[in-house]
Amino acid sequence: MVSVPELKNAKPKLWRDAADDVLRAAKHCEEIGGLARDHVAPTLQQCWIGDTGEKARRVFVDHANEYEAASLSLRALTKAYDHLAEVVEGSQRDLLSALEWASSHDLHVDESGRVQLAKQVVTAPGDTTYTDRIRHVEGIVRDALDKATKADAVAAAAMRTVKGLAEIRDPALVKEGLTENSPLNIALRLAGRVKKDGLHPVNVSPAQIAAMERAAKETGMSRTLLLAILWQEQQAYQNQEKTDGGPRTAYGRLRDFMLEETIKPDKSLGIAHMKLKTARAVIAAHTDRFTAEGRSLNELSDRQLTKYIEENPNEDIRLSAYYLKDLKKNPYGARSDKHLFMLYAADTQQVREYNERYGDATEGRDGAIGRRAANWDQLKPHLEDAQRWDGLSDAQRERAIKQLESQAPKGRYIDLSPLYDTGGPSSGTGTGKPKFHVPPPPAVPSPSPGPAPTPPK
Repeated sequence: MVSVPELKNAKPKLWRDAADDVLRAAKHCEEIGGLARDHVAPTLQQCWIGDTGEKARRVFVDHANEYEAASLSLRALTKAYDHLAEVVEGSQRDLLSALEWASSHDLHVDESGRVQLAKQVVTAPGDTTYTDRIRHVEGIVRDALDKATKADAVAAAAMRTVKGLAEIRDPALVKEGLTENSPLNIALRLAGRVKKDGLHPVNVSPAQIAAMERAAKETGMSRTLLLAILWQEQQAYQNQEKTDGGPRTAYGRLRDFMLEETIKPDKSLGIAHMKLKTARAVIAAHTDRFTAEGRSLNELSDRQLTKYIEENPNEDIRLSAYYLKDLKKNPYGARSDKHLFMLYAADTQQVREYNERYGDATEGRDGAIGRRAANWDQLKPHLEDAQRWDGLSDAQRERAIKQLESQAPKGRYIDLSPLYDTGGPSSGTGTGKPKFHVPPPPAVPSPSPGPAPTPPK
């Protein structure tokens, strides 16, 4: 979420300037491509007869295609910069106007866009003048921040796509790759993700991903939120092994069970990292939803319930989904998935107050909750891309992978690395040639040696 200081101090002119620079580069590529296709290639066809001349002509046609592909990518980047600059300019204008008006009417706007009285004011009973002013200014500020945040997310996705287009030489594939949420477009965004961004995979089994899907439908909670919970609450054994029943997983669950039984009775349990007390509260609120062998799980002893949670990760995921649903019943400080993501770690009055005060902004938060808020900001777009990839058929994914393979240099490994196991293809090996590859000139035989010169008499 863009904050008030970030929007206030933004310099959209720099993005305008960048867009102009990129547009000039795009036009330069178009000129070179046009020259290669419209002038050089036809001239070679007329003047250089034979197989060698035809190969040379094809080289220039290939270059023309490569420059056209580059131009299309650069124009897409220009559009992203221009759109971002346009939205930020308008949002910044609204924000600055609202800030000026607020200042002249004894109101203070904090970093998140929350508006308060700048000083204590005594009003008559029933006088809503200041309440109305606060509501008016806060509406303008929040609208400006929301528009800027959305534009920033759109620009970030566009830039990941353009980064993935860097090696696409075929103009037709570039156009397909720029079609929003086409299989190739999704693959390019995944390929354009910075792999060293600190985002480990959601290391759970396909069975647990399926359990997450069922829990999302059962409770109405978002898949993105549940995946983010599984990512954030990652247990050590999940990072080492994601096969149910493997030795590390079995040892990890046994260790959690023993800690809860002995030296750490408030140990967070299971794949969703939930405390026993919280699990009992969820089960008590939904007695008929959590049963085993015909009786409520709340009838189990602490020891039995701890063991059940550790040995039944799919039920642990259901518990987390119902817990999030219960957190949402009180809307104060629980108005978005990001709010719920933070409340899952600490449902305290302070966290709820901060959620109300800062909205979805990360600025202003510190400690573990601040880090968790930053994790959500970084994680959310990549989880959404992974889900879009997961939603494609195997045939669609295979085609997109083949398209990437055809453009990547021969032998290069392609790994889209969606943040969770989506099943089906997500990697391949390049079969193409380097971009702007210039083949070596055809071999020209050396002249045959002539007769030895006659020595002078």
